[in-house]
Amino acid sequence: MGCGTAFMRLILFVTNIVITIFSIALIAVGAVCIYKLKELETIFDDNARYLGFGSLAVGMLLLVLGITGVCGACVQGTKSCLIMHLILLGLLIIAESIGIGMLIYYSADDDLEAEISKTVQDAFKTYGGNETSSEAITDGIDMFHEVLHCCGQHTYKDWSNSSVAFTWVVTLNYKAYLPDSCCKTKTTGCGKKLSLINANQTAVNETFYTHGCEDEIHDYLDKWSGVVTGILIAIAVLQVFCFLFGVCLTCIKKD
Repeated sequence: MGCGTAFMRLILFVTNIVITIFSIALIAVGAVCIYKLKELETIFDDNARYLGFGSLAVGMLLLVLGITGVCGACVQGTKSCLIMHLILLGLLIIAESIGIGMLIYYSADDDLEAEISKTVQDAFKTYGGNETSSEAITDGIDMFHEVLHCCGQHTYKDWSNSSVAFTWVVTLNYKAYLPDSCCKTKTTGCGKKLSLINANQTAVNETFYTHGCEDEIHDYLDKWSGVVTGILIAIAVLQVFCFLFGVCLTCIKKD
């Protein structure tokens, strides 16, 4: 075995080990998204379903890709395994190229931002209701409060504004309180402290998250869409080299 062949095997092996590990993480993300589907659908509608099942499907595809690549790089006489790996890798490179283009296009789409804002607005209006759909919305907003460290649509003061938090203010008459998920240290009934410290802004800032969730959601999506795009481009370039190395190894191998 020449040095060039050994180098190509090494690159193919290391890359596919990374792909295998990444695929397992992606499967885990998909599983979590499916488990939390009701909460995520309150904000992202059907996009949450696409994210969950899409991550699961892509993760499984990458797992097969990684395993065939590792076997092709390590085991002598596995031309069929390498050919299967190259077919999957070629399809993946094409799919990633399309995905990168769509991600760049939609991340700059004002209509998408407007749609997310409308969905967030509708969700806050029904927060706290007793219907099954309202309970899912409540759980979803609570999750965003806690994960993004935000409170209300635009500000924590939205919880006393009936035009934003209609059910919370009008139906439940909780306009003097905040949801417990707005508390930096969450305990049962901690949102009621607002009525006691509302005049002291410093105490409010120390006790509750005060920034609105809509801006935090947009910032979060903008940040991670850029990160994901960069990662996908880097992976696609690496996969092109792996594809070329795999072709070379397939030509070199003997049955």
